Amino acid sequence: MSSKYQMWLTYNGEREKLRFPVLPESYKINDGSMNKTVTIVGLGEIIIKQDRPALLISFSCFFPAKKFSGIQVPKVTSPQTIKKQIRKWKNGEKPAHFIITGTDVNIYCTIEKFDCEEKGGDVGSIYYSIALKEYREIAARQVKVDIPTRKATISDNSHTRTDNREQQRTYTVVSGDCLWNIAEKYLGSSSRYPEIYELNRDIIQNPNLIYPGQVLKLPV
Repeated sequence: MSSKYQMWLTYNGEREKLRFPVLPESYKINDGSMNKTVTIVGLGEIIIKQDRPALLISFSCFFPAKKFSGIQVPKVTSPQTIKKQIRKWKNGEKPAHFIITGTDVNIYCTIEKFDCEEKGGDVGSIYYSIALKEYREIAARQVKVDIPTRKATISDNSHTRTDNREQQRTYTVVSGDCLWNIAEKYLGSSSRYPEIYELNRDIIQNPNLIYPGQVLKLPV
């Protein structure tokens, strides 16, 4: 049964996407405060307003091994494939992008925790707990305190757009190479050689024929 709410985790400028196949019963958002209270001679107690800490979103659910009435996606993806994908993003250099449609949850984030387990009564399914921490770009801040008027103003040059795209990887063909062994060495599986072919159709006419000196783009 489909819901108007959808949970998405994407990576690499939305090129890699995961829609969570089952919605969790609930999710938790931690939103605290870092304001400080200090005492200044001649002014007494004052509150220094600070930026809020990063949001922390956490929830638990499972990736099903087969379709059932509560699934939110038309096609079941192998739970092991999803697990590998999330772990790859967790260890990547760029932040992920987390969205819950129908809500105001739309943040770039790092994957702080991703714990998985399998249960005997549901063979093949993976049960998980995940924690996502809001990612914010570092920006210059200037604080100016006007003692005579007892006012403080802050000039903020932040809020630049987050770019979480990975840089394009390339490989220069040497004698004896083929797409099969390039995929095995750089993508982790020889079966992914069609991805290299599709990405380089402008210079590869036949996937069985590549030549030394060709610079091939590799999937990120």
